[in-house]
Amino acid sequence: MNVSLPITLEDFVRHKVATGEFHSEAEVVCEALHLLQDQEAWKSEASRMIVEGWEEAKAGQLRTPEEVRQTLAARKEIWKQANCS
Repeated sequence: MNVSLPITLEDFVRHKVATGEFHSEAEVVCEALHLLQDQEAWKSEASRMIVEGWEEAKAGQLRTPEEVRQTLAARKEIWKQANCS
């Protein structure tokens, strides 16, 4: 597959290879596409969770502010452990 990129993106890709971050231009493009896939999956999951939360709220299944704080604090710790180690 051949893909044409605007000059600014070509320069960006070449810079990533020149600095040694990637071994080839194809590797840069593959990484970018993997990140796009991850972003789409995240958006899909976030949308699902929003719908789920809305349905729970409409059904009267509301959480107290303290429950929300505790849940967010726990998620933050899990995220920090996964991303800051």
